[in-house]
Order: sequence, then C-alpha cells, then structure tokens
Amino acid sequence: MNNEIPLKYYDIVDEYSTECAKPVSESERDALARYFQLLITRLMNNEEISEEAQKEMASEAGIDGQRIDDIATFLNQWGNE
Repeated sequence: MNNEIPLKYYDIVDEYSTECAKPVSESERDALARYFQLLITRLMNNEEISEEAQKEMASEAGIDGQRIDDIATFLNQWGNE
C-alpha cells in the first residue's frame, strides 16, 4: 500500500486487532492503517463522516466493508477512554 502511513496508525491497528470480533490478518494491516488515517484525519478536521463517506474511505483503503461498524464502535470506545 502506502509506505507513507505514519506508524501511529499501525499502533491503532494493533490495538483494534486485540478488541475486534474478526481477527486481523497480516495482509489487512496496511489497508486498516490507511483507513484509520483517513478516518482520524477527517475527525481531527471536524468533518462530518456520513455512512457514505465511511464506505468511500473503506473502498479507497481497501478494507472489508463489514469492518466499518466494528471500527466505528472501537473508535467510540477508544475516544471515551
């Protein structure tokens, strides 16, 4: 994927992988890191994130769309800690 993804997003993938229902495969790590980068960048910019935007980011990053809700729940819990 993109070697320019900061390591902090891989750290988030590692944390997510310990809490998600479906195990994260090694081949998914780059795509998930990219998705977290896209999503968190929008959140930090106070941009609204619709379901459609989540689907677009998932497609751009190359993640399974079934992970979208799981990731949203993870980020909500993570943000509240």
